[in-house]
Amino acid sequence: MSVTPPTSSKLEPFERKTSINSICIYTLTVLAIFYTAYLAQDLILLLLVAGLISLLLSPGVKALERLFIPRVLGSTLLLSCLLLPSAALIIQLEEPVTKWTKLLPELSVHVSETLEELNRAIDKKSTPDNIESQEVKKSWFSWFEDKPKVNSQPQKTDTIHTQLKASLFSLATDFMVLAPLALIQLLTTIILILFTLVYSPKLFRQYVKLFVTEKRQRNVFKFALNMQQKLSRYILTVSAINIGLSLAAIIIFTTMGLEDALLWGLIVGFVNFIPFVGPSFALAAIAIAGSVQWGVDIKVLLTLSGVLALNILESQLITPLVLAKNMRINPFIIIIWLLITGSLWGLTGLLIAVPLLVCIKLVLAQFKSTSKWVQFLATQ
Repeated sequence: MSVTPPTSSKLEPFERKTSINSICIYTLTVLAIFYTAYLAQDLILLLLVAGLISLLLSPGVKALERLFIPRVLGSTLLLSCLLLPSAALIIQLEEPVTKWTKLLPELSVHVSETLEELNRAIDKKSTPDNIESQEVKKSWFSWFEDKPKVNSQPQKTDTIHTQLKASLFSLATDFMVLAPLALIQLLTTIILILFTLVYSPKLFRQYVKLFVTEKRQRNVFKFALNMQQKLSRYILTVSAINIGLSLAAIIIFTTMGLEDALLWGLIVGFVNFIPFVGPSFALAAIAIAGSVQWGVDIKVLLTLSGVLALNILESQLITPLVLAKNMRINPFIIIIWLLITGSLWGLTGLLIAVPLLVCIKLVLAQFKSTSKWVQFLATQ
């Protein structure tokens, strides 16, 4: 007795139902990942930051271990070499950061007041008297000059002082609330980095010996070593490039006579971890700092030109030459990834977005089943 195979017309509803189910499953999986990443952002960011810094320090720990320095001591020394300069920079930047923290609310109040005066002048559609005309035509940045104000209105001054006090009080309150939490997270991150450097290699080797067959153990160790070397090389290279960018920017700012050159130079290198958005933010910050100090002057344009030249040199020449082709990613995908990580994890997500994406790409490149996704990410 022969069985007739089902016709294509009978298979179509089943295939359609299967595709719909697959789409629903994929959608629910993506939504679950997003909700988990958002709700557990403190834990996820802690693990990611600790993992990236551990990858940065792991080659040094291995080098010290070859010199017969115990892993605990080597990890402690390298972590101290990272923390002590960072602490010294924070102490050095305390004064300029405090100054700009007080200055920015005053600047925002002055800018908003100037815009309101301009709007009132446009709405009236009439020529103001000489005093109002002089007030409107004042440069925004002449407000920082030590010149006495003529015919100042007490009511406006009281309003400005009230707004400034409210802004400063709000900043102080936020600092008092967030400072202990930030300190706890910092200590937790340091402890996690230290424990990762010391104990994770032994834990991984023991896991492979217990749960992986003997035939596959060698391949697993080879794969893990290859991944660690590539990820460490990438993070170390990017960090070195951004440190060099900071030093070059500090030299330019010092040569031009810009105040707080150390602060602005570190900002240029720090935000360079965020492609496209970071350099734009740095240029805007330098423009404000230069205009506050010099007003409308050619020095502002020269300083901005120097920073822009550094960014172009870094992004178009140095980084493509130093980094391998398998670490390059399509700019549109980077922008989408920045939007995702920024909306989920804020500023920290933006800073670690590209290193994390490159790490994901390097992991996918190790498997034949995901080779097409690697080619898609690298589309130029």
